Parts: sequence; structure tokens; C-alpha cells
Amino acid sequence: MSSTNEERLENLEIDLAHANHTIDELNTVVIEQGRQIDRLTRKLIQMTDQIEDLIENSVSAPANQKPPHY
Repeated sequence: MSSTNEERLENLEIDLAHANHTIDELNTVVIEQGRQIDRLTRKLIQMTDQIEDLIENSVSAPANQKPPHY
């Protein structure tokens, strides 16, 4: 192989190494974001359930009723 082909091959190998590193970093970010989405989804479901429980257990006073201190 000529010097030019060896240089081109070496440059391609360097570029491939950088691309693989970038892919690994992006994969790590995507995995962490997936975990965060799962945590937030569970928290949203939990909070929604709590709000629904509060609504079901609340006692609504009639609109024209005087407060108890009168």
C-alpha cells in the first residue's frame, strides 16, 4: 500500500473510533433519559391517584351554607 492509502486508512480508523465513542455516549444519555421518564411517569401516576383520592374524600359544602362560626 502506498503512503496515501495508509494515511487514508488510518484517518478512517480514527474517524470510526470517534464515531463509536459518540454512539456510546449517546446510548448512555438515552438510557438515562428512559429511566428518568419511567420515574416521572410513576410519580405522575402516584400524584394523579392522590388527587383523585382527595377529590373523592372531600366534603363539598352547599353553596349558600353559612360557615360554622356564624
